[in-house]
Amino acid sequence: MAALISLMAFETADFKYQNNYFPGNPGQGTRNMQSARFNLLYAKSIPALASSVAAITEDSAVGALSLSQLDQVRALLTGNNNYDFGSAAWFLTTQCSTAIRAELQTGTLAGWQAYVTDCIGTTATSDRQAIWEIAMQEIG
Repeated sequence: MAALISLMAFETADFKYQNNYFPGNPGQGTRNMQSARFNLLYAKSIPALASSVAAITEDSAVGALSLSQLDQVRALLTGNNNYDFGSAAWFLTTQCSTAIRAELQTGTLAGWQAYVTDCIGTTATSDRQAIWEIAMQEIG
């Protein structure tokens, strides 16, 4: 839980943003600031969004979508707090390996670092770690 909360807090500048403004990647957003590719996969996994996603994408792959379509898919997710905040949990459970999830559940620094580097695909910086440590302390 702390890893997901810290990821969202870091990626959204303490929950201020839902959309990527810098460098401004179309379709990138939600509270874990996932890429348009993952937003499309996530939106397609939500039964309540099936008809809306189909109307926007005509079942195209993310590479075939216009910038407007990418942003429309993202808006389906960010327009609903459950979907917006649920994106980090969806990513963890569908895109991270069982081994990474098991290591993360240990609550150790090594588990968090593996999650950030091997699943999220970014660097476990001291800024990210500080937020994770606060989340760990608060959650217990």
